[in-house]
Amino acid sequence: MSERTVVTCVYCGHEYPEGTPAAKHELLTAHIKVCEKHPIRKAEKNIEKLRSALAGLINVETPEDLDRLESILRVTHAPESDKIAALNAIDALRTTAA
Repeated sequence: MSERTVVTCVYCGHEYPEGTPAAKHELLTAHIKVCEKHPIRKAEKNIEKLRSALAGLINVETPEDLDRLESILRVTHAPESDKIAALNAIDALRTTAA
């Protein structure tokens, strides 16, 4: 009697077709991108929540707003620590843009 080997998502229980390799397979990669129970979903939600809060703090929403604010910050007379914090916020928003 042969045993059937089925690869199953450990987060949601989704089963893949028999013979699907257990790692580095396109079906697995595609599923991870949409699996609602995968831990990456929580991380994505947290990133979006932080992005939204940060954008609200520096009052920007678009890449053009970020560019404009950065240009203003670079020539504004303000404490260096404040400028660095604001520039870091701009960089974080650019880096995490969808």
